[in-house]
Amino acid sequence: MGSIVIVCTGNMCRSPMAEGVLKKRLGELGKNSIKVSSMGIHALDGRSASTSAVDVCIENKIDISGHKSRALVPGELKESDLIFVMEPVQKEFIRIFFPQVSDRLFLFGSWPGPDHKKGTIKDPIGGTMEDYRKAFKILNNHVERILPFVLARFPEQA
Repeated sequence: MGSIVIVCTGNMCRSPMAEGVLKKRLGELGKNSIKVSSMGIHALDGRSASTSAVDVCIENKIDISGHKSRALVPGELKESDLIFVMEPVQKEFIRIFFPQVSDRLFLFGSWPGPDHKKGTIKDPIGGTMEDYRKAFKILNNHVERILPFVLARFPEQA
């Protein structure tokens, strides 16, 4: 079974939204055996996704209302096939503390190509609903962009 981990800072906005979008799209394609989860480099365990993140997802027919934030889980990171982060600083944090996963660690907004500044996805925390809608749209567009590469990476997954 393939495994994808999506990481942001607090695991309350970007990574839960990206997780929800990717799970929905994989489910629509019958690829439910690819496990998708999310974590935060500075997350406190057990917090709900931000109200605005939940609301924006609901607007897009995705339910993340049951999401609970999680700090980085070393074993899950080490066993994952792909790890996506939202910002270069998160990538560097994971690379320092978990160097053994560096070969599977990518900037979500750039993968599968090289990292570039435009690959950073801004955190909407504390922003307006429009900020959350913009973040959701960016995340959704990146999911659509990387989906063919994800499917190619896990061809045997049904």
